[in-house]
Amino acid sequence: MTRFLCICLALCSLFSQSVIAGRLPDSLKFDQVADGVYVYTGKIEDVFSSPYGLVANSTFIVGDKSVAVIDTGTSLRQGRLIRKAIRDVTSLPVSHVINSHVHLDHIFGNRAFLDDHPEFVAHKKILSDLQSKAPYYQDRLADQPNSLWYKGTGPVKPTLLIEKVTEIDLGGRLLMLEPHGRAHTLHDLSVYDQKTRTLITGDLVFEQHCPSIDGSITGWITVLEGLRTLPYDRLVPGHGRVLSGTEEIDKQIAYLSALTDAVREAVANQVDIYTASTTLLQDHRDNWKLFDAFHARNVIQAYKELEWE
Repeated sequence: MTRFLCICLALCSLFSQSVIAGRLPDSLKFDQVADGVYVYTGKIEDVFSSPYGLVANSTFIVGDKSVAVIDTGTSLRQGRLIRKAIRDVTSLPVSHVINSHVHLDHIFGNRAFLDDHPEFVAHKKILSDLQSKAPYYQDRLADQPNSLWYKGTGPVKPTLLIEKVTEIDLGGRLLMLEPHGRAHTLHDLSVYDQKTRTLITGDLVFEQHCPSIDGSITGWITVLEGLRTLPYDRLVPGHGRVLSGTEEIDKQIAYLSALTDAVREAVANQVDIYTASTTLLQDHRDNWKLFDAFHARNVIQAYKELEWE
């Protein structure tokens, strides 16, 4: 009976996987937001509860000689779909795969580009975080109901580490890569396309999606205040729609600043960290999607930082 049950469970698992496989995404819709700049807008969903993890924005930029990709998504398969979208536009080689930061929904599609032999570009400080987080990410993906979608997915070690503002030439097109101090993570990297005045921020900027702190709340506010002064015509956030102006940056600064003040007051009044995580800034819930998924951990992260000021 036990053996029969095991066989039945295995067959059910294979059947469910095949049903999922029958409706796998076979393309990603990239919009041309400026001359030679193409953006895929991810879904506003949590990566581990989204069916295929297609949650983060991806961008590719076409120069006269080559292409740069900024963020390749959550899986090898998503990376392949991004590569397919590039090939629908141009046959030019992919010379650079740029990682905005370590989170899996932004960089776990990198393996799809190994045969292109590009530079895999990242902030100089990403390596220790990549080493510590990657096994956890892979374990989580292996436990997903549609784990077959993530088969072959894993990290790629960067080949070019950025420690200062660095210029990349795609042929008649200069990209300025800027490594930032502790903000959303410990190693955020933004990209500025001079030709079209397009700023790609990764998760330094969120639109609709509740921001998520994995670095420093005070450092993030400082970086955002710097970003809002840059001469961009459009901004591609890590999650959400392509932006113009500074309204969404200002909204994010307001949330992080209010959270900073609230946590400092909680610390001063000896409110414990759990109580703070379930009570602070609840009136901000309607301002963000996924608030319940990310806000409490933001409070905890901020509390751990600010209680030692």
